[in-house]
Amino acid sequence: MFKKADTLLKDRTKLLNQKEVHVISYRWNSFSPELKVYDGEDIKELDLGKIDFNTSQEKKCIGSLDNSYTPCPYERPVNNFNQCQDCAPDSIPDLKCIFEPQNCEGCEGGFCEEEHSVYIAFYGRHAKLGMTKKTRLQTRLIEQGADAYSLLATLPHRKQAREEEIRLSEKLKISQRMSKKKKLKTLFKKVDKETIRTRYRSIKNRTETGRLIFLNDYPITLPLRAVPRYRPTPGLHRGKMVGIKGEFLIYENNGLQALDLADLPGRNMKVSSPSYI
Repeated sequence: MFKKADTLLKDRTKLLNQKEVHVISYRWNSFSPELKVYDGEDIKELDLGKIDFNTSQEKKCIGSLDNSYTPCPYERPVNNFNQCQDCAPDSIPDLKCIFEPQNCEGCEGGFCEEEHSVYIAFYGRHAKLGMTKKTRLQTRLIEQGADAYSLLATLPHRKQAREEEIRLSEKLKISQRMSKKKKLKTLFKKVDKETIRTRYRSIKNRTETGRLIFLNDYPITLPLRAVPRYRPTPGLHRGKMVGIKGEFLIYENNGLQALDLADLPGRNMKVSSPSYI
């Protein structure tokens, strides 16, 4: 009886110590992942080594991050994008351009007008094509958790890069997508650099490529002992951190679990005894 009462008291105290924050961004600074949250007063970096939080189902606009942070005044629900159009930077007048460049007449000086790179990324023996701003090339590959990559082409603006990505995908018979489950399966195997080099050489024989660059410094030790189980983002996440690679936080709780950190921005989190960096 006393043990049950003590447990209830601890649970109640834990609930009182919880703090609700709004996730603003998830990004990598070289090979250091950063999760930024807004606690109602300031933006802070959450310590990802302490996994004890409950995540909301719904997402709301993260606000404006142009010069200084401004929460979304409308608290608009969002889905495909982290911001509503009112809070998006002036350089992105149409949010749809983030995923699929539009016919941007009168969009001079926007982010679509910058040079973009088309690349091939390797995940073990698997490969995928993609494109991103030239200045974000390696950062983008780290965000995606690639083991290695090579530059295929650099184009004057985003729409041309997207068209070249599609053309090369058809020519090389390599997809522009990779499922989360396929990525997680690669964590169960040691990174086989020779297999990647062999795949790279076969592609180099069919199209012009840059040099092959390996990404070795993720905060995770591979191979994992098992394939992590993908956990839906909403709900409770609690356990001991194993490591982080790309979008995935791997933690131990009755087996290896995987949380997609890139799916957190826009969500509210109830954090037990929040620890900030």
